[in-house]
Amino acid sequence: MYKVVIPGRPIPKGRPRFNRRTGAVYNPERTRQYEQLVGWCAKQIFKKPLKNELAVYIDVYVKNNVFPDIDNIAKSILDGMQGVVYENDRQIYFLSVQRLRGKDEYVEVRIEPKEAG
Repeated sequence: MYKVVIPGRPIPKGRPRFNRRTGAVYNPERTRQYEQLVGWCAKQIFKKPLKNELAVYIDVYVKNNVFPDIDNIAKSILDGMQGVVYENDRQIYFLSVQRLRGKDEYVEVRIEPKEAG
C-alpha cells in the first residue's frame, strides 16, 4: 500500500468557467493550483503511473466543524493524481472518502493495487 499526504486545507473541485470571448472552458485557478499540489505530492512517491486496478482511501482532516463538500474534494484529489498515480481513474475499483476532525488540516490518500490474477 502506498500513502500520499497533501498538506493544508483541501480545496473542492470548482465549477468549470467559460471564456465568453473564445468560448473555451477552463477550471478555476484555485482548483488548478490544488490539483497541481496533489500531483506534486504524489510524484514524491510515484515515479510512473500504476497499471493495476486500485483501491483508493481518502481521509480528509479539517479543523472545527467546518466540513467542505466531500465529493468535490475527492474529485480534486483524483484529478490531481491522474497521470501520476494511475493512467486513468477508470482503474479505481474501490473508493472510500471520509471527513475527520484534526488539529491540522491535510489529506491522506492510501492507494492499494489489486493483486494480478
